[in-house]
Amino acid sequence: MNDSMNNNNIPPMENAPQTGAPVTPAAFAPQSAPGSAPVAPAGSDAATPAAAPQGNPKLRPWQGVIVQAGFLALFLTAGAYMQNNWGRVGLVTSEFMFLVAAVIYCLARRVKLKEMFPVHKITVTDFFGTLILGAAGFLLSLVALGISIVILPKSELATANGLSEFLYGGGTSYLFLVFIAAFMPALCEEAMERGAVMSHFRSIKKDWVIVLIMGLFFGIMHMSPLRFLNTATLGAILSYIVVKRNNILLSMMQHFLHNGFTLTISYLASLALPKSAMSSVDMTAINGASTLGVYMILGFAAPVLLVCGMMLLDRKNHKPIRFAYAGAASALLLVVGAMLTFSAFLR
Repeated sequence: MNDSMNNNNIPPMENAPQTGAPVTPAAFAPQSAPGSAPVAPAGSDAATPAAAPQGNPKLRPWQGVIVQAGFLALFLTAGAYMQNNWGRVGLVTSEFMFLVAAVIYCLARRVKLKEMFPVHKITVTDFFGTLILGAAGFLLSLVALGISIVILPKSELATANGLSEFLYGGGTSYLFLVFIAAFMPALCEEAMERGAVMSHFRSIKKDWVIVLIMGLFFGIMHMSPLRFLNTATLGAILSYIVVKRNNILLSMMQHFLHNGFTLTISYLASLALPKSAMSSVDMTAINGASTLGVYMILGFAAPVLLVCGMMLLDRKNHKPIRFAYAGAASALLLVVGAMLTFSAFLR
């Protein structure tokens, strides 16, 4: 699984394997049918959900839990074998396996592909709303990683030391890294999580419940206590996008951009720093409190960006008071982050 890189203090990419572990345009009719909602004017870029589904009666939430467990079992068996024995080729193959399994499951349940994997036209508002929400998610993932570094035992942090070698060892080209660590996860993992699995939870009335469940599933799927919080955060952001816009292309786009950005940072770092310096990084020697402080300072704008992105993707339910809450949360992140950071220098 790959969503965030782990190179020095950069958030780890969620599909870099650990040692010994696997790693349609909206249907706008010319006129509204009797009793239906008004149709947006032609060319309108209003953030109106594209035919948001109420849930297929065939697909029940309890079945979604079983499907997620099935994907996890597939990941720990066939995926583990592929990645541990075939290296980078195994990583690509295991990702493709998730895509094939998701499509086969859809066909076996006799559910329309466009229902389980909804594809619609990406409007300008959707595009920028997704970008802003993705930026908030990236910053929040930094804070989540910092929290994990503080609360987890040193022995767990030690498992992160060799993760980046899998991707950057051996002189792998940048474009190939983008393919295996950004494009394939964006396509295959989104088909699995936001498609095959999340389609079972669309009947739930509370959107936040769906987002919470899918975030937890995404974190668990990566089988790493160190990466659980930041991958769960990313999974929740991606799920919110699909819940509100009913367009899996948006979550695929954001997944690709998230992985691609963290991949690029880590790749440039691997070029700038000597290989000996890269391999000598010891996560267990990191000061957890000061690291969390730095990440909180870097991520202080996340709450405001989060509200901005949510406003663009769901204008109907936006409440201006959220900006006041977001501003207070940003100020808190900045103040606490500064206190944690400077306290480390006073010791």
